[in-house]
Amino acid sequence: MTVGDILDALAALPFGTVEDVVGRDPFLVLSPHPDDETLGCGGLLALAERAGPAGHVLILTDGAASHPNSPSHPPERLIALRRDEARAAVAALGLPEGRIGFLDLRDAATPSGGPEFDAAVARIVAHAEAVGARTLLVTWGHDPHCDHETAFAMARAAAARLGARLLAYPVWGLHRPRQDVLDAPAPRGFRLDIAAVRPVKRRAIDCYPSQMTRMIDDDPGAFCFTEAQLAPFLGAIETFIEVQP
Repeated sequence: MTVGDILDALAALPFGTVEDVVGRDPFLVLSPHPDDETLGCGGLLALAERAGPAGHVLILTDGAASHPNSPSHPPERLIALRRDEARAAVAALGLPEGRIGFLDLRDAATPSGGPEFDAAVARIVAHAEAVGARTLLVTWGHDPHCDHETAFAMARAAAARLGARLLAYPVWGLHRPRQDVLDAPAPRGFRLDIAAVRPVKRRAIDCYPSQMTRMIDDDPGAFCFTEAQLAPFLGAIETFIEVQP
């Protein structure tokens, strides 16, 4: 299927409730970087706090690669800043303190196989078991970013070990050229109406000034979201794709 075909299919998915998406048990959102959880699942997390099931977040990488040449924010300081931003964002979504964890894998260098990959999967499994998660959510396997692709592979391995349900939320895949051809089946899943918590999600996104603004202004090549890149995440709908075992 082309990316255009997939995006059109996603736009036609049925609307579901929070329970349709994550069930009634605790769920775990796996986020490759601090901010992906809010961009892709912020509305779900906020609604779930109102609807019952406890949402948890696990940030997989340390986020140190967003400003690699900043004199004012060397890796240690940037990692600490992005942790603080993530904690503020999930708090803005309504999650109580203690619902966020950090795996601290190297940003832009997550292991795609071997012992380090297996160790990361084991830690994800342990975290999911500790919080009682029966559903995992992770970035889409066709997001064109190495950490997003690896996160998907880790989540798939962890879900298999847990016997858990797995859903994917697209982030960078929403910006792929429509003519790209992907080895992917027609998507199944749900759209979630997040209009009731849209302002809450926006406040949570704004908790990431290091990514949304030029707050760190001494690295000309640093990452910063453009208005066009951010636009898909500011609407009233979030999309969740069922991942087949």
